[in-house]
Amino acid sequence: MKDFDRAYLLTANVAGRQYHSADEAWPSLHIGKILSLQYEPDNRHDAYAVAVMAPVGDTVLKLGYLPRTANETLATMLAMGWGDAFRCTISRLDPTASADSQIGVTVAVIRKPDAKSDTDSE
Repeated sequence: MKDFDRAYLLTANVAGRQYHSADEAWPSLHIGKILSLQYEPDNRHDAYAVAVMAPVGDTVLKLGYLPRTANETLATMLAMGWGDAFRCTISRLDPTASADSQIGVTVAVIRKPDAKSDTDSE
């Protein structure tokens, strides 16, 4: 059996980036940059809102949100305390695209550091 270190969960565009701090963060964004995900249970627009956050210097800026069509399962898992199980990275940057298509992200489920694969016991 193959030894996996991650399983890809979803790829999506960051929605609503024009309403948040993506312009301020843009100079520090690059393909492969690790972002964080933050569940916002009190968001008045979406009960499953998952914000996409970028570390920039000593601060963390909100780039926007995962789209509603892709956030319910992830929001539930984040609410259950599984945030460390996911890694969100920038997979696409296109400043010439429409606002909701400029930043693409990939979310993966990552192996727990202490998890052994089936091949480790063979």
